[in-house]
Amino acid sequence: MPLTKRQRRRLKEISKMIESSKTIRDDMTEIQQEYADEINDVVNEIRSSKVTQEVDVSTGTDLSVSDASTNEREKNSKKTESSTNEHQSEPDFEPSPTAEKAVAPAWAKKLWKGIAKKCHPDVLNFKDHTAIEISRRQSWFLEAKILFEKESWSRFLHIGVMLEEWVDELPATAQLKMLGDEYGLITSKVSAIQESLAWKWGSDWQNLELRIKIVTMVLQNSGVEPPSRLELIRILAKLELE
Repeated sequence: MPLTKRQRRRLKEISKMIESSKTIRDDMTEIQQEYADEINDVVNEIRSSKVTQEVDVSTGTDLSVSDASTNEREKNSKKTESSTNEHQSEPDFEPSPTAEKAVAPAWAKKLWKGIAKKCHPDVLNFKDHTAIEISRRQSWFLEAKILFEKESWSRFLHIGVMLEEWVDELPATAQLKMLGDEYGLITSKVSAIQESLAWKWGSDWQNLELRIKIVTMVLQNSGVEPPSRLELIRILAKLELE
């Protein structure tokens, strides 16, 4: 049964929430890593005076909650191919069959074709879209291909909704749940970042006691005896002046 206008609007609304939350998550992840690097600098300075082995702050402690594979996937999704001014595809363009799997549900195969017809680099040109929109669609195309191969249907469905490629084969309630689950994963990630030591280090910059506590904790976890409180204050004051 085809989706109603109201159902489509609701799907589009939650997809917009996903898209904006994803941007916030990515920005926070980048900032979080900068905070972790600052802690790493402090710890390495202290440790260099005691041992020669370098400390990797991002492992073994809750400084950065970012998953390496997720970061790599997000980076890959942001890499876009060069835009073209020529419409090179035929009207009956079909995506590469290598992207399809026999185990994929029929609705996903159909959606993949719809996404490819709107986002494949060969069909994008500046006559129909702005440079920003072309970049977004190229990014969505690369990400959708990866998601299809990994059978990550919630995020895959989200890309389809953003392109207004509607899936009438699934009930609206099922699609809303899939998108709701995707939104929940992103917001949970944001919450986890806010609870990490690295985020607390950067977001509560004026709290000297907290910063001393964090550095002391990281040093102890790495098997290094923390210096005196006075020395820690001196090192943190030096960081502030850089």
